[in-house]
Amino acid sequence: MNAVAVVAVDAPYEPDGRFSYLVPSALRPKVVPGVRVVVPFGRRRLEGIVLDVATAMEAAGGRLLRPILEVLDDEPPFTPELVRLAVHLVETRLIPPYRLLLSMLPPAVKTEERRLIRWNGDDGPIIALPEEAEVLEWIRDRGPVALEAILRRFPEAGPIVDDFLERGWLAEARVRKPRGRTKTVRFAVPNAAAPALREAAASLRGIRQRAVLETLAERGPTPVAELLRLTGASRSSLEALVDAGWIRLEARPLSRRPEVDAAWRRPTVELTDDQKAAVRAIEGALDGGDRRPILLHGVTGSGKTEVYLAAIEATLARGRTALLLVPEIALTPMMLARVEQRFGDRVAILHSGLGAGERHDEWQRIRRGEASVVVGARSAVFAPLADIGLIVLDEEHEASYKQEETPRYHAREIARWRAAHHGAVFVLGSATPSVESYALARAGRYRLVTLPRRVGSARLPDVRVVDLRKEGGGLLSRPLREAIEERLRRGEQVILLQNRRGYAPVMLCRRCGRAIECPHCAVTLTYHRADGALRCHYCGYEQPMVDRCPFCGSPHLIPLGGGTQRVEEALLHSFPEARVLRMDRDTTGRRGAHAELLGRFLRGEADILVGTQMIAKGLDIPRVTLVGIVLADARLGFPDFRAAERTFQLVTQVAGRAGRGELPGEVIVQTYMPDHPSIRAAVTGDVAAFFAAEIAARKKGAYPPYYRLAVVQADARDARVAREALGAVTERLRMAVVPETIVVGPAPAPIPKLRDRFRFHTLIKYKQEPELASKIRRALREIERPVRRQEVAVTVDFDPETLF
Repeated sequence: MNAVAVVAVDAPYEPDGRFSYLVPSALRPKVVPGVRVVVPFGRRRLEGIVLDVATAMEAAGGRLLRPILEVLDDEPPFTPELVRLAVHLVETRLIPPYRLLLSMLPPAVKTEERRLIRWNGDDGPIIALPEEAEVLEWIRDRGPVALEAILRRFPEAGPIVDDFLERGWLAEARVRKPRGRTKTVRFAVPNAAAPALREAAASLRGIRQRAVLETLAERGPTPVAELLRLTGASRSSLEALVDAGWIRLEARPLSRRPEVDAAWRRPTVELTDDQKAAVRAIEGALDGGDRRPILLHGVTGSGKTEVYLAAIEATLARGRTALLLVPEIALTPMMLARVEQRFGDRVAILHSGLGAGERHDEWQRIRRGEASVVVGARSAVFAPLADIGLIVLDEEHEASYKQEETPRYHAREIARWRAAHHGAVFVLGSATPSVESYALARAGRYRLVTLPRRVGSARLPDVRVVDLRKEGGGLLSRPLREAIEERLRRGEQVILLQNRRGYAPVMLCRRCGRAIECPHCAVTLTYHRADGALRCHYCGYEQPMVDRCPFCGSPHLIPLGGGTQRVEEALLHSFPEARVLRMDRDTTGRRGAHAELLGRFLRGEADILVGTQMIAKGLDIPRVTLVGIVLADARLGFPDFRAAERTFQLVTQVAGRAGRGELPGEVIVQTYMPDHPSIRAAVTGDVAAFFAAEIAARKKGAYPPYYRLAVVQADARDARVAREALGAVTERLRMAVVPETIVVGPAPAPIPKLRDRFRFHTLIKYKQEPELASKIRRALREIERPVRRQEVAVTVDFDPETLF
């Protein structure tokens, strides 16, 4: 009986992207869950990923199915666990399984289709126009050649190739290959034991050949290039030894491993009583005790990392693997150094800041079982580890764990699922837990473990609030300038947080009162003074700074607000002798920039580090004694139900960078809203007080943790089309959900236009709606044809971190 495969395909207008295909008998042994295949889709050939295989009677349902065309993998790149995860998320969260699975692979493992063009005519003279004949002769002389190679040689040759393909003079084949490959190095490998090699060397007359055998007897297999350098031998000398049977040459994989900055290492310390209690709780869970997720709530500087390391050690001692996630690439060098110091080559690292070769090789090491500890940012949650015993989510409150583009997954949810799948211990650590996690701990769903004190002699810093309504001075108030001056005089270091990059977020005309906006998005352009540009931080649009208002022609344009560039300028003006580093997305775009900048600051090569939220957490730099928050209430005006929570977390976290060594620390918080509950709670470090105030506001507004959220968004180039499409979906949902569920919308999104597309949202607030994903899927399928015809993009986001 024929088999049918359920294949995930990248189909943007299909609610879940799963399709059934017939499995040809010749391909049946290779078609298993997790392999990549090529399938027909309309008039195209697309790559897909097999999710399941069943008999034709079970799956075909009487439909005439098209066959799978090709199998791309000898072995599935996806483990059965990760395939099951993708199926779970498409059924419960409508996350497209193809996009999700593809995001699990490093770029070099992904495939790309190449068009190979070959000559299909006779061997006689080519009768064509001169420019056509040149292209055709070039192809004929080289045999099958990639289309991109033809276009590199002849940039205008595309129409010529298409024309002669149609005439039959040329033929093409389409092949898919991985984008990268394992890098290999040639090794000289001895064919005998060391004593025999030394005996053979003594009998040889050639000095260089003797040196080769003696070196191999001492060192064992050695890279050929290194062996030639050490012995002065030539390649012909090696070939002679190969012919004599003493050695062989073989290609071995070269592991391209990320460099670890040893400056971030710390001496091993005796755990405090609080830390030992936390480790005992984790060990008890590892041994089959209380398996609830553990919320490790520790004040900044309380030694959560040491608890993680001890927990990983306990996990490895039990023969299992561990996964440690951090929210920012900037934190990875620090955490990796600490973990690698403890566990050596058993550690692998995964994050988007690595080179393609490094990511490929680290992923392969994990897949082969050569690494038992993985450290990485959000996407590392998909690391193909086997038998996971421990998953740690450091800074669990961070919004960066949520992928805001398709596929819209949350690393916390994935980690919880994988922990349950493996029977692993799931630890969520933070000095400022998310409201949802804290509520789960209070309700007993999570197990709460606390670290209430800083380790050693370090104590929490003193916090001083500067009321900007009363204190002038621009971006740097007088108290902040005086405190910076004092630290510079004492040779100590300063961190300043300004959570906006660029020079000024708004360029305003004083005559007409209008701001310069992005032509493609409903946002203002940010002025970047360093290169005289106006940039959109959403779509990437850029234009030179203008001398006059584009609306009224006035020359009176003024910058409003201040970003990191403007703070840097103010620092250099006030303290010309200071060494200032700026860390934001503009300065960390190139590979390795995060680690380089932080390493320079750690080594004392700069006095002041100014940056966005990427410097607000995880940094442990003993000589930082002052932290300044330039504008603590920047988020409080946002129409976002998490604005107060984000403000509290950011202020508390960045304040925790001060006074982590023997020197006492101070924090200066500049704000126009010193009496706001989130500012007051952050200044006093009172998590319980903040939670009490915030939970009351959430209950009143029907927000998490009292309600769960889902957002259905429609966007199109025509605002009316987008609104009507979403309106049709919303009406169907209103009729389908239970009466207690609240459906709000459709309404313009907070940013109503992005990248020339108009955006509308419908917000769903629910408590018990177990079939919500199925109800949304059915509503979308009912409008699938008009959506496809009018090119409306509809996305669904469960448990959004932001409503923007």
